[in-house]
Amino acid sequence: MIKRIIAAAAALVLCLGLAACGSSPASSGEAKDYAAILTAARPAQDNENLVIFHYKDGVYTATGGYADELSAEDIASQGAMCLQVLGLAEEDVAEAVFSVSLMNVQSYGLAIVKPADGREAAVTEGLQVFIDSQKAAQENYLADQYAIAKAARLDTVKSGEVVLVMCENQDTVFSAVKDGLA
Repeated sequence: MIKRIIAAAAALVLCLGLAACGSSPASSGEAKDYAAILTAARPAQDNENLVIFHYKDGVYTATGGYADELSAEDIASQGAMCLQVLGLAEEDVAEAVFSVSLMNVQSYGLAIVKPADGREAAVTEGLQVFIDSQKAAQENYLADQYAIAKAARLDTVKSGEVVLVMCENQDTVFSAVKDGLA
């Protein structure tokens, strides 16, 4: 009888432990806050100066930088333009956050993209075209910016998002983004 009580208690403890493990955001299906992940990964100066655009369900929003100064129309227009500069089409993307410098004197682009179903190759190819265009634009123009473009990181993480990091200290930023997505 005592053995049965101990076995039942052990089973209860095991079930409670498994239930607690199952409540994490990754396993409960909770959406990830991509904008918060990108904000936390990049330097404060970038957050102050460069807008992060968010695209989901046909709607653009923005945070950071000068986002508070933009109208909803401006956010939609600039967001769509930046998405296009990154080599992406809205139909390729289920959700994305991104920040891009449109100045030709800076190689800068960050993106976390959840591809639409069956569109991972299109997303990866589009972002690679962006990287290649930045390298070509800077190769004979600004050596420091060419080095940044040349060292850009593009990878699909375990959770399925495609991540682009092209900025100073990109290994540190990439690691922070990857950790934020884990």
